[in-house]
Amino acid sequence: MTAKMKFFIYILFLKCFTLSVATETEDNKVLNNLLESKLINIIDLRGILGALELNATYKNIKTLNIGSKANDNSNVLGLLQKPNFNVEEQMQRPDHKAKKPFQTEKALSTDETATAVKQLKAQVDNLQLSVFQLQNLVNSNTNKPKSCLTDKGRESNQVIKVPGVDAFRVVCDSCAAGPGWIVIQRRFDGSLDFYRDWNAYRFGFGYFDGEFFLGLEYIHHLTISRPYELYIELIDFENQLYFARYDNFLIGSAEEKFALKSLGTYSGNAGDALSYNLYDKFSTYDSDNDNWLHGNCANYYESGWWFGSDTNSNLNGRYYKWGQRNARGIWWYTLRGYNSLKSVKMLIRPKYTLV
Repeated sequence: MTAKMKFFIYILFLKCFTLSVATETEDNKVLNNLLESKLINIIDLRGILGALELNATYKNIKTLNIGSKANDNSNVLGLLQKPNFNVEEQMQRPDHKAKKPFQTEKALSTDETATAVKQLKAQVDNLQLSVFQLQNLVNSNTNKPKSCLTDKGRESNQVIKVPGVDAFRVVCDSCAAGPGWIVIQRRFDGSLDFYRDWNAYRFGFGYFDGEFFLGLEYIHHLTISRPYELYIELIDFENQLYFARYDNFLIGSAEEKFALKSLGTYSGNAGDALSYNLYDKFSTYDSDNDNWLHGNCANYYESGWWFGSDTNSNLNGRYYKWGQRNARGIWWYTLRGYNSLKSVKMLIRPKYTLV
């Protein structure tokens, strides 16, 4: 690979690389200060590389012709943004000359410039490794909260960390039933379609400032990390509030199809509709895990939910306004049968402060 080619590629690499560093968060100030210092060094290196490029241009050495268009950087950017793209391996491929992703018209021959580029490359590689390690340290910071119990606000977003999964963001709610609740599902205006596939329900979808579903994978890891309770808030179109509370909520893993393994004791004024589906697996329109012999309950009810041969609730169903009676709507059978609800919110919280 020619030295000039390296100048251009490293400049592009540094541009892409600096954009990937996470912004400073309040609970990781020390670590992010280290990241900033690394970025300053990277910016300095980019300035040195830019000076070398200007010097080469001054000497009237034309070095790059990318693709079939001069001065078109899109092909290089596309290659650099590909996962696991390696410049050295790309240049050594047997079909490299045939595909010609880069074409060199004249190479730099100055030993001093080549040596400088080599040294700068080594520095960039070291900085890259350092930043990568710091980012991992930030993500695995054991000081991150494991729940919303430390949050005392009315509602806020917070990053939490539980065993078995990377740190992830949740909505904390201290208004519905006291402090410390994690919102795992919210419906209130029908702005989001909940008739989705298995992967959507597994990893979550929606917007934290609107309607959303947290994701079964995260709910599973939360509920196996310590005992959790479940609180379901239901509001009808007369603005009457009802709730169902279960004191030992647990769901299985993906291999177990996120089965509803435990609910515990029920309390509330909405009626115990969910116990009907205790031990049932979760189903979506593309993953039929129910016991209904005549089809897929998720298709019939147009939702993703825990189904056996049937169900007594459908909180991820279609949103129908004005309390319309429809089996494909959002309903809690022990409350108003198939009459659609105005809003619903599902929340979980550690059963004990210390476990």
